[in-house]
Amino acid sequence: MRGYPPLPKSIAGIRVPQDDISARAWSWAHANLPDYLLTHSIRAYCWGGAIAEGEGWSFDAPILWTAALLHDFGLTTIPRNKQCFEVEGAEVARRFVTRYGMPAHRADRVAAAIVMHMQPTVTLEDGVESVLLDRATGLDVRGDGFDLVDAVRPAVMAEFPRRAFDRRFLAAIRREVTSRQGCQSDRLLNTKGLAAWMDRSPWRSAS
Repeated sequence: MRGYPPLPKSIAGIRVPQDDISARAWSWAHANLPDYLLTHSIRAYCWGGAIAEGEGWSFDAPILWTAALLHDFGLTTIPRNKQCFEVEGAEVARRFVTRYGMPAHRADRVAAAIVMHMQPTVTLEDGVESVLLDRATGLDVRGDGFDLVDAVRPAVMAEFPRRAFDRRFLAAIRREVTSRQGCQSDRLLNTKGLAAWMDRSPWRSAS
């Protein structure tokens, strides 16, 4: 699509899938996500790829790429959501990848990764892409595993900086909790103390 940067072949040496669905997800993300979520989503893919390399895990790159790019879309539609934002986003992602030809069993893995990234526990039995998205988003939001991406972090951050991510992401989570108690956002905000967790994140000293 016009008006957006071309799909990169790699970011900080991390391969970006070049199939049609991945290209469409890139354009879709640019068209539908605010900058703070767009850059967070791209960074999440990069952190996931770096973690996989460090662990020696193979993964389906188009599944992780599309799940990463679409995983927080539900935070942009909170007033009209009927379910928790990750469930809403998972269904949007499932419809998106299915529309462009991804087989149902792989579309299920995209949706599962998005739902699971907000769960308290994710294991390899849930799928390697689910584990990678969970760990990557935890790293980008709270700094969990910060040192695992030392090799790629400077290049990724130069291209996709955080800017006002912390403030805007926390505000979005608070909006969901206000609208819909009982979601995983409520657990993160009020049980796990997300705001304080982010305040002591290594991202704060690195920025």
